[in-house]
Order: sequence, then C-alpha cells, then structure tokens
Amino acid sequence: MEASRAIWGHRRYLDENHSWRKDKKSFDGTRERGYAASKLTGDDILKQVEDLIGITLTNHPEKKIKISHERQGDNWNKKDVMHIEKNIYDSLLGTIMNIKGKTKDNIKARLDLQAMSLKLELHPIQRGDKLVMPAACYTLSQEEQSKFCRFLKELKVLDGFSSNISQCVNLKERKILGLKSHDCHVLLQRLIPVSIRGLLPAKVCEPIIELSIFFTILCAKTLRVDELKQIDEQIPLTLCKLEKIFPPLIFDVMLHLVVHLASEAILGGPIRFRWMYPVERQLYTYKSYIRNRARPEGSIAEGYIADECMTFCSRYLKGFETKFNRLERNYEDDNRECNEAQLSIFRHSGRALGAATTRYLDEREWLQAHIYVLKNCDEVQPHIEDYNEFVREPTNHYDDKDWDKNFIDWFQALVYQSYREDDDLLSLSRGPSKIVKCFTGFVINGHRFHTESRDNCLSTQSSGVAVVGDAGDGGDIDYYGALVEVVELEYPGRRKTNDHFILAGQASQVFYVEDITNEGWHAVLKAQPRDSYDMPPDTDDCEITDDGVEAYLQDESFDAQAIALTSLEDDYINLRRSDIDPIIVNSVLTSKKRKKTQAEN
Repeated sequence: MEASRAIWGHRRYLDENHSWRKDKKSFDGTRERGYAASKLTGDDILKQVEDLIGITLTNHPEKKIKISHERQGDNWNKKDVMHIEKNIYDSLLGTIMNIKGKTKDNIKARLDLQAMSLKLELHPIQRGDKLVMPAACYTLSQEEQSKFCRFLKELKVLDGFSSNISQCVNLKERKILGLKSHDCHVLLQRLIPVSIRGLLPAKVCEPIIELSIFFTILCAKTLRVDELKQIDEQIPLTLCKLEKIFPPLIFDVMLHLVVHLASEAILGGPIRFRWMYPVERQLYTYKSYIRNRARPEGSIAEGYIADECMTFCSRYLKGFETKFNRLERNYEDDNRECNEAQLSIFRHSGRALGAATTRYLDEREWLQAHIYVLKNCDEVQPHIEDYNEFVREPTNHYDDKDWDKNFIDWFQALVYQSYREDDDLLSLSRGPSKIVKCFTGFVINGHRFHTESRDNCLSTQSSGVAVVGDAGDGGDIDYYGALVEVVELEYPGRRKTNDHFILAGQASQVFYVEDITNEGWHAVLKAQPRDSYDMPPDTDDCEITDDGVEAYLQDESFDAQAIALTSLEDDYINLRRSDIDPIIVNSVLTSKKRKKTQAEN
C-alpha cells in the first residue's frame, strides 16, 4: 500500500482530552491513545552522536562509511525550511490543481482509502473494466483552474519582491512551470491564501491559510517567542484538519517536519540565518566560474582566487566604483541643507526618480498642499490648538467650512507678529510656490514608489500606498490608495518633496491583487523593504522584538489570536464534489501496475 509510507497520526500532539482523539471516522479509523515523543535534551543528543567521533565525512566510495540512523535511534535526515516550503507547495498545488505526476490524489491513493475503509465518499466505483474516481472537495474544476492561472498571469508585485511569476503560467494548458524555490516561498505565504478563497470550500481553505500564516510568522526577520509558542500549539490542529480532508499520501516527511519547526526556531533563532537561500546563491556563483567542464573543481578554485584578488585590490582603488562603495539601488540622497533645517517638516530624506516636469498648481491644489503641510508639522501643532481655542470664543464668528483658509491667514499673521526672525517658520507660513516640479517616482525609507502611469509600462507594481490615519474614535486605521503624482513643493529658502496628498515620509508600500471571488475588488498585501528592520524600543528583555511580523521581503499584519481560536464545532466536511465530472481510469492497467509495484517492493 502506498499509504504505508505516509506519516500521519498528528492527533498524538493534541491535548489528552481533545475530542478529535476519539474521532475514528474522520481520521484513520482508530482512537488515538499515543502521545508525542518527549523532546531531547542536549545531553541526549550528544549521546546519540558520540559514536560518530573520528568518522570522516566524504563521498568517496571506498572511504565513505554508511551510518545507520535506525540503529542509532535518531533522525538526522532533516531538510531546511527552504526545501520544506518547496515540497509542501508542490504537494498542495499538485493535488489542488490535479497535476499529473504531482498530485497525491491518484488512483493508488483512492484504492488505499478503500482498503483501509476510510473516507467512503472518495472510494473508486467499479464500472465494468473502468474505475470511476469521484471528484474530491479539494480539487479545482477546469474553470476554477483557469481563474487561478489567470490570477497569477495578471499578477504584478512590488519591485524586488519576487521574480516574474506570470512568465511561469500557461493559460492554455492551465499549468504552472519553472518555479524556483523562492517563488514557491512567496506563493505559499502570500498568494495562495488570497487566490483560493472562494474557489475551494471554507473547510478546505482554513487549514491551508493557517499553514500559510505559520510559515509567515516562522520566516520573519525578527521573532517573538510568545508567537512562536502559540503557532507551536496551533500547528498540530492544522495538520489534523488536513488529515480530515486530504489523502494519506500527501503526509510525507516534509509535511510532518512542520511540527518541529517552531520549537526549533525558539532554540536557534530566526530561520533566515539557517536556511539555504544564501548557500544556493553562492553555489550558483561558483558554477558560473566553470569554463572547462572536464575540470569543474579547478575552474571553481581558479575563479574564486581571481575574485578574491580583485576584491582585495578594489579596497585600495580610489575614484572608482567598487562593491564596497557602490550605492544601493534604493539609496536616498543625503541633503545636508535639509538635515540642518530647524523645522521637522524640512528635514527629510529621499530621492526623486525620472526627469522633472513643471506645472502650475490651481488655487484648490495649493490650499490643500499648504494646509496638509501645516497640519503635519510638529512645530505647528501647538498653534493649531491655540487657534481652536480662539475659534471657540463667543466673540469670534468663523465658519467651519473655511477652517483651512482662516487658519492659514491667522497663522501667517501670528508668525509676522511674533516669529519674524525665524526664517523657517516664516517660509512655512507663506506657503509653497504655485510652480512645482513633478516626478514619476520617489525612493524613501527603502521603498521604491512609482506613479500609476509609470507602472502601466512595467511588469511590476510599485504605486500602492498605505498611510495611517485617524479612525475618528481615537484609534488608527490604514488608508490605501495609489500614487498618482510626486510633487516637489518649493518654499522661499527651503525645499521639500512630498506626494500630492500625503507627505513622502508617511507612506508605506503595498500592492494590490485581484479578488477572484468579488469582481472589481482587490486585496491588499503589505510589504517591507528587504534590508530594513523595525527595531523595538530599548529594553532589557531579549525576547521582545518588533511589533510586526515580517516575512522575507514582506510584512503581513495578522491577528495572532485568530489562528488559535479556530472553531472545532460543525466538523462535518463533504469530501465529494458533485459539480465536477469524475475521473475514469482503466482498472486492468491499474491492477497490473499495482501488482508490479508490490512485487518490486
């Protein structure tokens, strides 16, 4: 039986009194009375490897010593998180899309279910010399497969977020080919949870989305121990939900290893310092050194020495661009004049992109830009409070509709009377020039923003903007939009750059993906620049890190309690789909292949 190779039975990781331990029908037909193995201490691990001292690790056929892990009682064939994500993605997507050769829901898996008397709705039906496989609830129809492929084909992500996944999609054949490990990483964590909503039943989407959130938290740049403990308690429930839905063949060692990843991260720290991405990139560099395929080792050694020599010499070259003095792609101009400004609104960093064009601001645009700058200047806030108190006096009659214009006039008169010697405040009160410079992009805080018009000509999407605003009840709320124009406002003696409606420093970057279920709507995915960290405030507690959960190249806001409060009621799942035609296979050929496989085993 193919199912004998499956590693399931994750109910043993649940609490002793959990109701799923007694559920025979939904799982493997038995009650779960076992418990998870106790975690090994450092001394236990040293005892397991003490007989390996003195053994030479080599691939030479004459010197290589085979180590029996079964005799030693250990399991040291563990893969890293990069390969675990890649294999889980292949198994899930292959089964959902019913990809030939990759799906875990084949005729062998159905016959195994029939032999074990599990999931009766999915048992194959004999019709003459044919076997009819009912469509499972986790299988997409051809129309749904087309929607999923079209979603990926039309996808535009941030600059530097991932490779161009749309090039790997074949709409005509409904196939996704040529994905790299990092593409699978992005799809599993960010894109699959958004794309399968509405295509699959909620009971099927739920564990897949929970698995995605698990890897999002696990692969963060900075980790919170309390969140790791929470997902460590949640992941057995997620795997049990998958056991109730998917066939046994999908539960290979890769999916089982997920149980141990959170506790491993608590001991070893962030995953990004231990996974294989930097190693794979360096190996790719070494392979590029090969010029003589008959002597690859010598070519790599020669290329490595040449690279080291050039690196050493470049340290002493002045006036030349080297990798030691080369600016980053998203570097920001260091304007000394702005850094020395007294007002915070004039102290900024950033770099405009594209050729500058000039235009004239109409009265409404000028008023909107001027009042927005005043409201967001820290030094002006006390004057705004004074003005509000001044307006509340019964002797003053001001209309709230003209608050902006009246405040500008009041503030300008105040500065002329009391702060005439302050050049910065005087320039601010007069307002910007109505002749402005416009750009098509801007780099700030590690983000590379483009306007919508510029995005239309690119295969990436960098025009999404999010800004934190006032929700009206004292709290904050995120507002989302698109960057239409980057405008440089020029003040007398000062200059600052901002976009049309918000200040550049207030913008964080997002990108929008199409909502398959609701036509005309889009889902928002947040992102963080690759080389930036949200550092926590100074604290002596080493377990406290940043307040956000940041995955590789991105940051997804999430409710940590949501994955722990999953309802366990109404556990019934209809495993069969009646709206999809069943798959018919030849039972004679299947029987012959099955007997041949059993004989070989």
